[in-house]
Amino acid sequence: MLIAPPAVSTCAGRLWRGAFSQRVLSGCNRNIETEEQAKMRSLKRFRVPLAVAAATALAGVAAGPSGQVAAAEKGSGTLSGDAPVEVIAKGLHSPRDLIWTPEGRLLVSEAGGIEQLCDNADIMTAKCFSTTGAITDITDGKPKRIVEGLASNVNNAEVVGPNAMVYADGKLHVLEAGHGNGLPGWLPRDLSNTLKNQYGRVLEVKGKKVRAVANPGAASYKWMQENPDLVSEDPTANPVSLAAKPGGGFYYVDAAANILGEIDRRGNVEILKWFPKAPNGADAVPTCVDVGPDGAVYAGQLTGFGNTGNKAANIYRYDPKTGELKVWESGFATISGCGFGANGDFYVTQFDRTGFPPPGDPQGVVVQIAKDGTRTELGAGKLFAPQGFLAGPDGSIYVTNNSVWYPVGTTNRWDQGEVVKIG
Repeated sequence: MLIAPPAVSTCAGRLWRGAFSQRVLSGCNRNIETEEQAKMRSLKRFRVPLAVAAATALAGVAAGPSGQVAAAEKGSGTLSGDAPVEVIAKGLHSPRDLIWTPEGRLLVSEAGGIEQLCDNADIMTAKCFSTTGAITDITDGKPKRIVEGLASNVNNAEVVGPNAMVYADGKLHVLEAGHGNGLPGWLPRDLSNTLKNQYGRVLEVKGKKVRAVANPGAASYKWMQENPDLVSEDPTANPVSLAAKPGGGFYYVDAAANILGEIDRRGNVEILKWFPKAPNGADAVPTCVDVGPDGAVYAGQLTGFGNTGNKAANIYRYDPKTGELKVWESGFATISGCGFGANGDFYVTQFDRTGFPPPGDPQGVVVQIAKDGTRTELGAGKLFAPQGFLAGPDGSIYVTNNSVWYPVGTTNRWDQGEVVKIG
């Protein structure tokens, strides 16, 4: 029988600062249950009020890069605002990123399911752990989990797990969010070892197995320790998006450290830039990254708490040759995915259209930015808390949908994630 650890401050032991919960969640001084009161509970029992419904899951915020644009045909056209929206897969567990395989199959990353070991029964303060993350084939519309046993975490009401996916050197790589520092001692040893070896790492997939090839989570955590003047809270890390780097390696963004980094072919990590705070002082919270046709790096931000209605989110452009980071496009609400289409248009997935936190249900939209700068909203009124982005082979685009547990006060929708095709 697993027993909860002694009562401690939930702030002092916070492992991840997620894109949504980092500025919203209170209760940092609440103690977890006593040993007699608290046994490890399945989240199936949770049906408690949530302070902010949108606080569930963008730290796993899987805003993902556009995947392999090479899989899409060049010359695909720009979409119109009335482009059809079609659900092509259902029954997903907190879906995040999307990618095409070299054979043309469609994969989605799932941050994790509801079977978790938890330190208490209050979803707003619980720290829960499992290996319910997965990579899932949805080519025929029926989810088939081809890689299972990936690290997952429910932390302050949000699901954290496998996020971005990238093919490099012909191999699939998946980025696990979070970091492996400070795992609680009450976890079973085999589970603790698995989590420690996966959280915050780039995992190379071979068949049904994975191996870590880089640890951007540890690099981000160390950077935060070394730069306390730029850190709003205790050091933490949450690498959430990954893009293949021309010539080998990767670029990544960390939503907790607010940085852009690069990973070389040997797995060495270098921090390139820190994203400045929003005008109201909230963290930038970068959530997606992609490499453009011009070789520059483009990154979108969610922005932290207090930006409802402010449209404070930007798309940044980083020039690898000069090292310059500047705002490329502005005026967005809550960016949760971004990337280039096959014809060079840029797409921005917005978790909600109004800002963070959403004043109501998170009604999302995809904004298409044509090469001449013209913006077109896609999927308006038909998307609920969307994340990620993937260019299709026929000019269509794909995003994940129903990506969070909802409505308020329940863990409903934990298995109702979708993938949506637009166009």
